[in-house]
Amino acid sequence: MADLPRLAFFYEQISGSVLEIFEAAQGCCRIVWVIGWSPDAPPVRTLARFGEVVDVTGMRDTEAVDHIVAARPDGVFVFDDSPLRLAAAVAERLSLRFHNPSTARLLTDKVAQRTELARAGVPGPRFWAVPANAASAHRARIAGEAHYPVVLKPQTGAGSRDTYHVPDAATLQQLLAGPRVGSEDMVLEEVLAEAHPRELQRFGDVLMVDSLVSAGHGTHFAVTGHFIPAEPFRGTGSFIPSHLDAAETTAVLEATDAALAALGIENGFTNTDLILTPAGPRVLEVNGRIGGQIPVLLGAVGSAPLLQEAMRFALHGPDGVALPPGSERVAFCAMYQPPTGAQRLVELGGLDAVAGLAGVTHVIPNRVVGDAIDWREGTLSRLFTAYGVVDDHDQLHQLYEEIKRLVVARYDMVVTDGDPGPPTFSEMAPTSG
Repeated sequence: MADLPRLAFFYEQISGSVLEIFEAAQGCCRIVWVIGWSPDAPPVRTLARFGEVVDVTGMRDTEAVDHIVAARPDGVFVFDDSPLRLAAAVAERLSLRFHNPSTARLLTDKVAQRTELARAGVPGPRFWAVPANAASAHRARIAGEAHYPVVLKPQTGAGSRDTYHVPDAATLQQLLAGPRVGSEDMVLEEVLAEAHPRELQRFGDVLMVDSLVSAGHGTHFAVTGHFIPAEPFRGTGSFIPSHLDAAETTAVLEATDAALAALGIENGFTNTDLILTPAGPRVLEVNGRIGGQIPVLLGAVGSAPLLQEAMRFALHGPDGVALPPGSERVAFCAMYQPPTGAQRLVELGGLDAVAGLAGVTHVIPNRVVGDAIDWREGTLSRLFTAYGVVDDHDQLHQLYEEIKRLVVARYDMVVTDGDPGPPTFSEMAPTSG
């Protein structure tokens, strides 16, 4: 193994299983685990069994870059948005294949990204920047300019953390005056109309495209559909291939190409969130990494191991990734979200029944009885995730409804103090923008 290249893997526990990452690296590279940029990492002793560990806890960015560079990695790899700028700085210092620092800034700053997309003429929602601790007069001006309803979210963040549906100016003012929201740089974004009425949807009108850009040329290797989100915008799972027809898929890929070009992406993986609207697909956001669950879902429908192929690309290997073979089967991960008023999980039953359903391969609990619950964690507030493969989208819809029917969950409920929280579903009807 001494002659294998060294890959700096910016790791936290939500990045996936240490063992699975280590196994994917076999015969490809030696893992250098970079930790300390996030508090969510296993003990150093655990990681040290599977490679070298570089801990940057408490370091300034420049110091952290020096520390990582000293480990002499031959490539960098991220599964999360948070370390993107740090990884880009390391890659620039060592001339490694990754997003450059300018692109990394656009991929992690929602206001800067949306400004660049608008400047390039890429259609998307209108938006307004809301700086942290803004004066009351400034907050009032923004509240008066916004076109409601809007989404309020952190300028830097992922997974719908602290993401609010705001129906009117009064609610916005109340949120911005609170300590949780008011102390962080936020962005307002109009809620776009969905192409299909929510009550007629089997699956959501929001989807994502995963791409690999090499020397400025993008290849799209996954178009992923989503189940209808939980209030206010929490993810409830995804599936490959999407439910789009050929014309919709073409339009979605064209919109993705326009966004990647506008952001000047040269080398690296991207995950683009889009929404279908009556006027066509609109780009919501571009992320600078592989989408969550994508390696698992592609593997379930017969793709080459994406994680290992991504490692090889980072190490200046092949310019692309092997596209999955054509398949009519549908791989899915279904996430079960608690109601927004849930404070603590009191009972969770039916998971064995879910695991026994035809098409379900395994179920992973994400919460146990007694755990605190907070909808503001976004997608991470889920109770469990079910994985599987079915024959088609009709079967997927039926199975998803059966999963929800079988689960028995009870909660301690709470009314948020000083926080208007999310609205009821009836208040969330999307409007045109």
